[in-house]
Amino acid sequence: AEFICAAGIYQGRWFDPKFKKDSKDANADPEKKDSRLWSEAAAASIVAACHDKTGKVREESKPSSQAAPQLFDLTSLQREANARFGFSAKNTLGLAQALYERHKVLTYPRTDSRALPEDYLPTVTSTLEMLAESSDNYYPHAAQILNNSWVKPNKKIFDNSKISDHFAIIPTLQAPKNLSEPEQKLYDLVVRRFMAIFFPSAEFKVTTRITEVSGHLFKTDGKILINPGWLAVYGKSSQDDKELVVVGENEKVQTESVKPVSLKTKPPARYTEPTLVKKLEELGIGRPSTFASIIQTIQDRGYVYKRGRALVPTFLAFSVTGLLETHFTKLVDYEFTASMEEDLDKIAAGEAGRVDWLTDFFYGVDGQPGLNE
Repeated sequence: AEFICAAGIYQGRWFDPKFKKDSKDANADPEKKDSRLWSEAAAASIVAACHDKTGKVREESKPSSQAAPQLFDLTSLQREANARFGFSAKNTLGLAQALYERHKVLTYPRTDSRALPEDYLPTVTSTLEMLAESSDNYYPHAAQILNNSWVKPNKKIFDNSKISDHFAIIPTLQAPKNLSEPEQKLYDLVVRRFMAIFFPSAEFKVTTRITEVSGHLFKTDGKILINPGWLAVYGKSSQDDKELVVVGENEKVQTESVKPVSLKTKPPARYTEPTLVKKLEELGIGRPSTFASIIQTIQDRGYVYKRGRALVPTFLAFSVTGLLETHFTKLVDYEFTASMEEDLDKIAAGEAGRVDWLTDFFYGVDGQPGLNE
C-alpha cells in the first residue's frame, strides 16, 4: 500500500501479526511468511477493506551497529572476488599466489585463518604507514587509523588460538608496482578489508513503522546511516541514505493505493562457485587451498558445466553419482568424507594413530562396516 501524510508518500507491506515463524507443525510450509497470503480472495478482501481509508501510525526507532567483517582467509576471499568481479575460485587463487610469490605484496594466501598473531601489532602499524605513503586512495583511511591509535589488542583481530599454520591474508610491507588490472582489483579488496577491520562499527537508526487501516497492519522499515564507521573505507557516507517520510504525532494518513501482488515461489538457486565453496567449508570437505581445484576438476571431467555463473550437473554426473550411491555409498557420503578429514587432522596432530585409523577405515569400527564391506 501507499500512504499519504503531510510530509509526502511512503509505502507499507501488509503482514499478519499472529503469524508464528517457528511453527511446531513438522509439515509446516517453509515458504510461509507473515507477509504472504495463499488465498487470492483473502487478498482481495484486504484491498476492499483498506481502499481509500484513513490509517493511524505508530513507530519505534532504535540504534543499531554493524562491525566490520573479519579479515580474509582464502575461502572468503574467493567468495568476495567472485561476487564483486566474477573471478572463479581458481583465478582468485592464481592471482593471490602471484601477489604473494612474484610481487610479494600479500601474505601467504592458502590459509584457513582469519586472525593475526598477537605479537603482530607493530607489523600492522608499519603496514598502515606503508599504505598511507604509497597511495592517495589509502592515505585518508590509513592515516585516520594511525592518528586515532585504533590498532590495539583485540581478540577479533589478534588471536593465536585461531591460527594454525598460517594467519589471515593481509598486505605486506612491500608497496605494489606494475600490477595487472585483475591483480590490482584483488590487492585493493584485501587492503580495504585490512583497513576496515580497525575502524569503529557503522552506526544506524533502525525505524519500524506500523500503519493500521481498517484493522489491517502494514509495516514500513527504515535504516538510516548515522555514522559510517568502517563503511567509509568503501566510500559510504551518512549523506547516502534518505530518512523515512516523517509522520507527525497523532497524524492520520490516507491510503493512496492498495493492491495485491501475485508472485511464485522459486526452487533453491543452483550452486555458483562461491556458494559451493561455502558449502564445502560448512561440510568439512577439502581445505581452502583445494576448493578451487575440486571445482575445476568436476568441470574438467564433464560432471558440471557453467551456465552464466551457475554450476549445472550433466547426465554423466547423475550416472556416476547414481552408480556410487548404489554400490559405494560411503564414497558419496559427505559425513564420512568430513569425518575422515577430521581424523586425518588428529593423526597430523599426533592425537590418533595411523595404523589404527587405517584398520578402522577398511574393516570398520563399533559395529559399523568398513570400506571393504
